Amino acid sequence: MSKTIDVIYYSTPGHGYIKVDGDDMRDLKISQCLSHYSYYNEDDDIFYLEEDCDASLFMKRCELDSVTVNVTEEDIDSEQEKSLIRCHNSAGGGGDYGYFGELEQNVVGLESFFNDEDEE
Repeated sequence: MSKTIDVIYYSTPGHGYIKVDGDDMRDLKISQCLSHYSYYNEDDDIFYLEEDCDASLFMKRCELDSVTVNVTEEDIDSEQEKSLIRCHNSAGGGGDYGYFGELEQNVVGLESFFNDEDEE
């Protein structure tokens, strides 16, 4: 049986974010692999993954794990972006999301997302 994850893609004037449920992030074992450009709503256990970096990581992990992602798109303005997304803490730096039982991260197949660009 394959898994399906429903997400919302918020398009803003300057950025885009994918809204992902915290349980889905922990099931994929990538909740602690995020950059400082994404946000985490601790009250509702929701991740907002920035489109250029972390959303790609999420989509690749889903592809590698044969998870289907259903995306609904929604346009929001800059004020909505501030009040809905940017008002929360950055998800980067390996936060305390392991307290939910997912300390081990699954980065197999995602190495290109973590390579240091300065290395040759």
